[in-house]
Amino acid sequence: MKHPAVQIIFRILFLVIVFALGLFLLYHFLRLTYPFLIAALLAFLINPIVNLFVKYLRFPRPLAVLASFLFLFGVIGSIVAILVKKTIDGVIYLLDFIPKQIEKISISIQDYFNNYILPLWDRGVGFFDNLNTQQQQLMQEGIQIVGSNIASLLKNVGQSLTNGLTSFISALPITFTVIVFIILAIYFISKDMNKYTEMYKDKLPDIFQKKTWNVLIDLKSKIFGFFKSQIILMMLTFFVSLIGLLILRTEYALTLALTMGLLDLIPYFGPGLIIIPWSIYNFFTGDMFMGVGLLILYASTVVVRQFAEPKVLSSSMKLNPLAVLVSLFAGLQMFGLIGLVIGPITLVLIISLYDAKVFEGLWGFIKGDVNAKKQDGN
Repeated sequence: MKHPAVQIIFRILFLVIVFALGLFLLYHFLRLTYPFLIAALLAFLINPIVNLFVKYLRFPRPLAVLASFLFLFGVIGSIVAILVKKTIDGVIYLLDFIPKQIEKISISIQDYFNNYILPLWDRGVGFFDNLNTQQQQLMQEGIQIVGSNIASLLKNVGQSLTNGLTSFISALPITFTVIVFIILAIYFISKDMNKYTEMYKDKLPDIFQKKTWNVLIDLKSKIFGFFKSQIILMMLTFFVSLIGLLILRTEYALTLALTMGLLDLIPYFGPGLIIIPWSIYNFFTGDMFMGVGLLILYASTVVVRQFAEPKVLSSSMKLNPLAVLVSLFAGLQMFGLIGLVIGPITLVLIISLYDAKVFEGLWGFIKGDVNAKKQDGN
C-alpha cells in the first residue's frame, strides 16, 4: 500500500491539475458563450416577476415573459426619460451660461497676461541678453528639448484619444449584436424555465442538485444585495451633493446632484469629474467662496462613501465589513478599477461555495475521508 502522505500529495496534485485545466476550459467556454450565460443569469433573476404574472394574472408563460420585459423596460425607460429631461434642462442652461463665462475667462486671462506674464517676459529677455553666447545656446537647447517633450506628450495623448475613440466606434456593432442575442436568449430561457428546471432535477445527481441550487440561491440573494448597496450609495451621494449645492445656492441643484449620484458609479472619480473642474474654474475667476465650498462638498461625498460603503455592502450582502474592505482593495490591486466590482463578486462566490460545503468536500477528498463522502451523499 502507498503511504497516506503520498496519497494526499497525489490527490492535491490531481486537484491542482484539474483546477488549472478547468480554468483553461472555463476561459474559452466563457469567451464563446458569455451572452447566453448573462441571459441565463438575468432570466433567473427576473423569474420571480414572471411567476407573479403566471400565478396571479393567469398569463401563459410566453405572455408572462413578454409582460415582464415590458414592465422592466417601462420602469427603466421612465427613469431614463426623467434623466434625459433633467440633462436637457441642464444643457440648455449651460448653453446660456458657458458663453458668458468664456467671455469672463477671456477678460481674466488678458488681465493676468498684462499684469504678470508681460513683466516676467521683459525681465526674462533682459536676463537672456546678459548671458554669454555659450549660456544662450544651452538655454535655447533646453527650451527646444522641453518643447519637443511637450509636443511628443500632446501627440501621444491625441493618438491615445484617437485610438480609444476608434476602438469604441468599432466595438458598437458587435456590442449591439451581443445585446440582441442576450435579449432573445432571455426570452427563450425564461419561456422554458420550467422545462430546464425539470431537466435539472431529472438528469443530475441529488447531491449535485443540492449544492448547485444552494449556491445559485445564495448568489441571487447577494447579487441583488450588491445592486441594492450600489443604489443606496448613489442615493447617499445624491443627498449629500444636493444639500451642499443648495447651501452654495447653485442653479439646477437637483439636476447636478442627480448627475453626481450617477457618476458615483465610476470608481475613484465619481462626482469629482464635475466638482473638481468646477472648483478650479471658480478659483480662476476669483470666486473663492464657491471654489472652497465645492472642494468641501467633494471631500464630504468621498468621506461619506468611504465610511458607508463597507457597512452598506456588508448589510446588503450579509458579509463581514472587513472581508468586503479586503475584497475591494484586493480587486483594485489585481484588476484596477474594474476590480472594485470583481472583488466583492469573487468574495460572494467563495462564500457561497463555502456555505454549500464544496471546500469541505474537496478537503475530504484530499484526506480520503470516505465517511465525509457518505454524509454528503445523505
